[in-house]
Amino acid sequence: MEHKHLVLKTLALVTVGTYFGYTLYWFVKTIPWIIEISLRPEYYVPSTGLRFFNVYSVSLAFTMEYAGIVGLMVRVVGASYALFAVFLLLKNEKKNFHAFQNKIFKSLLLEGLYYLCYIPAIALLLLNFSALPTISNMLLSTAFSTQIILITPMLTKLAVVINNYRAKVDRPALIRWAGLAYLSVVVAVWVTYILKWREMMAVDPYLFSALSVRILGFLNTVIVQSSAVAFAIVGVLLVLRKRGSYKAIRWLGLSAIFLSLHIIIYVIYVTHVGITRFIQFGELWLIPLLGVGLYLLLKNPEID
Repeated sequence: MEHKHLVLKTLALVTVGTYFGYTLYWFVKTIPWIIEISLRPEYYVPSTGLRFFNVYSVSLAFTMEYAGIVGLMVRVVGASYALFAVFLLLKNEKKNFHAFQNKIFKSLLLEGLYYLCYIPAIALLLLNFSALPTISNMLLSTAFSTQIILITPMLTKLAVVINNYRAKVDRPALIRWAGLAYLSVVVAVWVTYILKWREMMAVDPYLFSALSVRILGFLNTVIVQSSAVAFAIVGVLLVLRKRGSYKAIRWLGLSAIFLSLHIIIYVIYVTHVGITRFIQFGELWLIPLLGVGLYLLLKNPEID
């Protein structure tokens, strides 16, 4: 029993530690940019460019940048709570349960709120202030909106359920909402990558020219990431029907494995084609889910 708990706690530490490092990296990386545009606003141009410069477009662009750094700060704080929760779990599970519960509640709530920082960027794209092609503005704004719609409500609900958890009688609701929250994240990641590929196809009609290695990256999303979504749906349906929980955990484990493999293959792909600068744009914090998924698949722990 102790060995099983040790494995689970170790996997949690690695996964949450990676998530914390990922969020901290982007926060620290963004600080110099925010300082530069604050000190020299007259030279500021957003990464998307601006179709035209006026008080509305420039103000919205600055709002997007500052909302972004605030969102990253919120995410780092949320990740810190998650990391602290894991340390409490490693110390004494029963003694620190309420503190653990509180830290998880805050972590999920802040992660859900983080996605709201996309709203100014969505507005910039939908108003066509961005210098990107119109189709790009539409698809990218849809990707951001999807993450808000799918992830924010589910993580907020899960946070509330965890905060109100008092006894084993509350466990079915916790399991149900945890499954739905996981599914919402998986689907949001899938939609984001699919729309990114659709955007690249729209602006570059020769994206998949003969013998282009890019087809491998595309197939990675279409096959591997789509499999993660399919397995998650099966697992969550079994949970919602309150039957076959021993099967549900294995389906969710498979989903986690394919979610991780998608990012691993993405890293290998961008390295192979010589655009390693794009590695950082992948959801690298999902990679440790490979270990979590393998554990769920092979050990099939009880969730009831």
